[in-house]
Amino acid sequence: MVYRSRATGPMSSSDLQGLMQAAQARNRREAITGVLLRDESHFFQWLEGPAEGVARVMNSICGDPRHADVEILVDTPAPARRFDGWDMRLAMRRTGRAPEASEALEPSAEIIDGLRRHPERAAGLLLRLLDVPGEGIPAFGPLTRPPSRAMMTRRIEAALRSAFREVVIPRASDPRGAEDVRRGSATPSSRRFELAELLISDDEDASLQLIRELRSQGEVPGGLYAALLEPAARRLGDLWSDDTCSAFEVALGMARLGTAARLLSTDAPKLLPRGLRRNVLVVPAPGEAHQLVAALDSEWLWSRGWAPQQGFPANDRALEDLVSGSWVDVLDLSLSAAFHRGDKLGDLSRTIALARRASQNAALLVVVGGRAFAEGGTRGREVGADLASMTSQDLDRRLLAGSVTGATPEPVPPEV
Repeated sequence: MVYRSRATGPMSSSDLQGLMQAAQARNRREAITGVLLRDESHFFQWLEGPAEGVARVMNSICGDPRHADVEILVDTPAPARRFDGWDMRLAMRRTGRAPEASEALEPSAEIIDGLRRHPERAAGLLLRLLDVPGEGIPAFGPLTRPPSRAMMTRRIEAALRSAFREVVIPRASDPRGAEDVRRGSATPSSRRFELAELLISDDEDASLQLIRELRSQGEVPGGLYAALLEPAARRLGDLWSDDTCSAFEVALGMARLGTAARLLSTDAPKLLPRGLRRNVLVVPAPGEAHQLVAALDSEWLWSRGWAPQQGFPANDRALEDLVSGSWVDVLDLSLSAAFHRGDKLGDLSRTIALARRASQNAALLVVVGGRAFAEGGTRGREVGADLASMTSQDLDRRLLAGSVTGATPEPVPPEV
């Protein structure tokens, strides 16, 4: 959540220090991270963390008399933290009067001017503070600054480039889209390498333009992306296991893959619904930061003529509210596509049991996905699910068949 508010009066050094110390203590209790920028007349703040915690913090903020006219600029689920390690960091221009200004982050004139002229762009402008060098000891207590955004970009883009070139693009170039396609067995066109570079660089407009051009030429096989991006996610997880990149960088890469999936499915032909189309609720498991599997499952079902509903429950109670508030035929729960998450299987089993108990549907069909089930050898029944999915591809047929299987999918009948 990002908001802007108007300061109701000047603040002394001691006032500002008290404000930040209280904010940091509160945020640590709620597992909230972020940054607060103060200029001469306004506050801009970025808050990230569990949805319920952010809501409680915002309720407290809205009742603070030191500001007024609170305006919410961004309020949306996020795939990962961007200010990990910052329980709250202060950013303000140096005035020469307040001693704490020399210890706080000093935003550039471009950031301050951008916030004044275009407050709707506050999220992107506040993210630039990740590249602002700190001076001396951070103000108001010890804080751990994550690697600069530029360093993370170089490392994660190198990892994604390798995954796209060695896994995604060769498979997309093979008309079978088969799992046994080996590196070098296909000769991808230069345009597809160009597309990979655009997807990695996060140039959405240019990516979408090229995708539409390639699709008009029949060079983007429909529906294959679901099976292609999952190996790229696993590659990122392996790099983390090898200490090549951090968990935070993996989260950034997973978010980039999610963007790629959305772009690749834009304007894709949508099959007309045939036969029974169940009411499917697609959600990442509560507490799961990586949402790629849920995104791929939703995109695949949508492309096959379904209308899946998505949710982002922060905890088991929130999921119970979702399945008890309306009729759900199928609950699609997913863990990370990058990490095995073996330590989360017990929590997932409890989550499924609570969801079944809360559901209006006594015959609720539960499907689980993620790397733990795709290659970890875990069967769906081990966590109380009816079905474990190795890949988003063909998920609709599996659900319609209602098959009960583990990590290795059983043959399914032709699509009805």
